[in-house]
Amino acid sequence: MTTPTHGQKAPFLGNLNNFYKWDYSEIEGFDNLLNPTGAILIAEGKASDIYDTKKTFFLTQGSTTGILAIAKAVLRPGDKVLAARNCHKSVFSALVVSGASVDWFMPDTKSDMAQKWGIMGPVDPKELQDTLKLNSYKAFIMTSPTYEGISSNIEEISRICKSYGVLLIVDEAHGALYNFSDFFPKTAIQSGADFSVNSLHKNAGALNQCALLHVSKDCPYDWREIQNAINLFHTSSPSYPLLANIEACIGFLTSKKGTKAIDDLVINILKFQKALKEEGFEFLNEECADVTKMLLRFEGADCAKLSDILFDEYNIEDEISSKFSCLYLTGTGTTAAKLDKLKSALIDIKNKKFNKIKLDNETFPEFQPYPLVKLQPYEAFNREYDFISKENAELCISSEMIIPYPPGIGVLYPGEAIQKEHLKFLNDNVGIIKS
Repeated sequence: MTTPTHGQKAPFLGNLNNFYKWDYSEIEGFDNLLNPTGAILIAEGKASDIYDTKKTFFLTQGSTTGILAIAKAVLRPGDKVLAARNCHKSVFSALVVSGASVDWFMPDTKSDMAQKWGIMGPVDPKELQDTLKLNSYKAFIMTSPTYEGISSNIEEISRICKSYGVLLIVDEAHGALYNFSDFFPKTAIQSGADFSVNSLHKNAGALNQCALLHVSKDCPYDWREIQNAINLFHTSSPSYPLLANIEACIGFLTSKKGTKAIDDLVINILKFQKALKEEGFEFLNEECADVTKMLLRFEGADCAKLSDILFDEYNIEDEISSKFSCLYLTGTGTTAAKLDKLKSALIDIKNKKFNKIKLDNETFPEFQPYPLVKLQPYEAFNREYDFISKENAELCISSEMIIPYPPGIGVLYPGEAIQKEHLKFLNDNVGIIKS
């Protein structure tokens, strides 16, 4: 006689009732995620052994909860943080709740790779070292792998951060398979990061919102400080089906079946790519380490048009697309049959419908300008705002976020000056902070 009161069934959901059978609350013997002392503590302990960490926390509200918790635990109002500009928007939220000030670090946008594919590249360790020489920071926050699968040299970045006494926080949401196969780079924790997060639902087969927060063995913070910070943001009614799913997912990844599933996935992807390369398609992962993020282009093709035709005529949806490339995410649930369907569709479009996807004129990627931060995130969050016309918005201070979804990477955040390059993203009425 306690919550939830659905009695482990739902007459309105039919074949989803099996999910309801798992949905319990903190009844005797089920432990409590916010203060684990039993089954959850044991499960997290096993995960820590697998990931070789001081502590691994289960999260049922995604990696976002982990980013918020890390920031709240280690940052104090007035601390200075360096953050890569291709970070997920959760980093901006973390800066708001921590009261820290930010300087933004721009990853590579000038290399041939970045220009060809229209994406930000890795963090340059040399540029990072030059930045740390000139400024004092509490932490550096970065994303690796990126949304498109590009990994930075975390070992070298970690060495540089440690030499300047800077904490390294890595959003590794998209690297959830890295711990389980030699096909992938070493994990951020293995490479020297102090903290990292993984989203098990990205490509490791777990349900949405299943994630992990890792604290390295060398991290100077007690894991209990992180637990206290998690408790500020995590619901007091965590999902037990998601907790069971996290535990089962990790168990599968460490099993022989899991190893075979990952190996089969990579082998199938490599066969898929080989066949399409023979047809003239190109893949980014020839230049980076993560084959599960398939960024594809075809010379002379507008990949945004390609994406539309795939969806409208072949019932295939990519993750994200631009004129320069299409991104197809894969994971342990991606079968050879799915890859074959995509391969057949792409070849069919190339051979029979190329006129529909032909690039009208040569274009070059437009990367966001370096942000002009006029108010720090925590300062901008509660400031009064007004609306003006887009024509008058240039160089005013934005009260709004511009965040394309996916991938959730901010083009403009509150407290930053609206630059000419931002205007095309804005509505007619623009929210600006009152002076």
